[in-house]
Amino acid sequence: MWGVEPSLTGDYVFKISLLGMMDALKSGTTSINDHYFFADNVAQAALHIGIRGFIGHTIMTEYGPWVGSEQIDYAKNFIDKWENTETIHPILAPHETSTVDPKTLIELSEYAKEKNLTTHMHLSQTQKEMDYIKSKYNKSPIEHVYSLGILDKNVIAAHCNVVDENDLEILAQTGAYPVFCPTTHGLGGKVLDTYKLNQLGLSWGIGSDCSGGNDDYDMLEEMRATLILHNSKNQNNKITPKDVYQIATSMNINRISQGKQSGTLENGQNADFIVIDCLNSKMQPLHDVVNNIVTCASNNEVTDVFVNGKEVIKNSKFMNVDENELIEDAILTINELMSKAGFKEKIENGEFK
Repeated sequence: MWGVEPSLTGDYVFKISLLGMMDALKSGTTSINDHYFFADNVAQAALHIGIRGFIGHTIMTEYGPWVGSEQIDYAKNFIDKWENTETIHPILAPHETSTVDPKTLIELSEYAKEKNLTTHMHLSQTQKEMDYIKSKYNKSPIEHVYSLGILDKNVIAAHCNVVDENDLEILAQTGAYPVFCPTTHGLGGKVLDTYKLNQLGLSWGIGSDCSGGNDDYDMLEEMRATLILHNSKNQNNKITPKDVYQIATSMNINRISQGKQSGTLENGQNADFIVIDCLNSKMQPLHDVVNNIVTCASNNEVTDVFVNGKEVIKNSKFMNVDENELIEDAILTINELMSKAGFKEKIENGEFK
């Protein structure tokens, strides 16, 4: 990804974001939590297709394609521009510990508290990050951000799968919200220790990660993968399909919205909901609806999606966009981007397997 990203433009991000959002909506996802470059274009894509977005502009001070004070200004301007919209909810998005210096992490944390913003960052995701932070600060990434005083209940900490002995205890002490990305973690060979998080009494979330680590945005798949990965390692502390369903729906939206949204259709809540076809061979026999959604359902069973009371998908068809046209635009955009970045020849030569 990092080799391609310097060639991105806002228009590229808009068109490719629509492709990912289509994938998410078709599997029944009504809200996304995204941090990336060109956040304005991501937000415009979300508005265009109709998905709810908790979106932040990625901030890096080193090693990234765009770094420095201009990116901080962009992120803050993005927040000011979008903070009063109905379906776009700005968040703060420092990238991770090895790409944002300590001074900036502290300043951004103070800004988030001042503006009452959710912070979404990658944390303790790779051995490379672990080795870099240890060599520089003699601490693990989680110990590092804890020492800076930036961990709290409004921090969404994606991954947290490469950790030292007491790191998860630190997360539990601060109330931060680690997010398990089961497909990415499983493919990478190092998963978040959800068993220990349960022992510590710390809530955790479920996410899909990005297309660089996971080739789709299907939360039905991620729920099923969570159930399998957790229970395959934890015979004496299994979780149920209902546990996974509650995490992926109510818990996720509650934490990222800071308690403003509950993931229910109670009075005063957003009318974000989906319809699933249960009258087919995949969903039968139907003894328990929630269990079958987690263990059986695919995007083929999602027939209708509503966001903020508006029908985004009806009878498996998008209401606001032409699906085939967007796919064609995205394919052309990706091919153009890969050529521009010098990756087309590498792909054709089979260097990515």
